[in-house]
Formats: sequence, structure tokens, C-alpha cells
Amino acid sequence: MLERCGYKAAFYLSAWIAAVNCSTFIYSQWYLPRIGDGLAFHTVAALIILAGLWLFSKIARYAGAAFYFLSAGAAVFAFWSFAGPMHAGALWAIAIAIPSLAAAVILVFSKPFAREFATERERRPAYKKYLLHAFTLVIVIAAGAAA
Repeated sequence: MLERCGYKAAFYLSAWIAAVNCSTFIYSQWYLPRIGDGLAFHTVAALIILAGLWLFSKIARYAGAAFYFLSAGAAVFAFWSFAGPMHAGALWAIAIAIPSLAAAVILVFSKPFAREFATERERRPAYKKYLLHAFTLVIVIAAGAAA
């Protein structure tokens, strides 16, 4: 399976994960405001990883894999504790667990991904290099301010 999974597959899965997290966050702000903080973290992290993969960041690749493994675990845990009628948390768990696990496996173990990522990283335009430096600086400053 991993012979066919390259950069585009990982990028599209990351986009899917970010879209599901954003839509669930927006839904939670209207109907379930008490779980909005946890979903806000998932949403921001998914968007940062998506931006990092677009900029060909090695840190985003490995941090994304770790986040996606943890996200899949959190989704399975949320679905495991689910009992009763279907609600937004169960739908989120269904829509996020398998794509997160697939994206994490592709980011870490896929040889075509590693080849395509290295090739595209070498051929990326100059503006993406500068955006990556600015992106890294913003993340470091935000992490410092959060600490």
C-alpha cells in the first residue's frame, strides 16, 4: 500500500483532517461550547501541520506524524467511550481516526513520500524558503509566549 502513497496523498489527507477539525470546531462553537477548547487545539495544530507540509518543513513532517498518531488515539478513545445516540463527538471520531492514522503512517514509513518530499524540497521556489523561515519564527515565538 505504501508504494503508492506519496507527498500528494499525505498532503490531501492533512487537508482533509484540517477541514474536518475546522468544521467540527465551528459546529462546537454553536452547539457544544464546553468542548471547544480541545477542538481549538486540534484545529490549530492541523492547520499548522498542513501549512508546514505545504512549505516542505521537516519539522512539520515528523511533528505532524506524532500529532496524527495522538489524534487517532484520541479519536479512538473518544469513540470507545461513546454510548447512546450519535452526536458530533462520535462523528468526529469516525471522520478523523482512520485518515489520521493513514497520514501518520505515510509521513513516517512511506519511501515514495520521502523521495518526493526531498525532491520537492530541493525544487521549491525561493518564496517558500522565506515563508518557511518566517513560519518557523512565528511558531517559536508562539511557543515561547505560550510557555
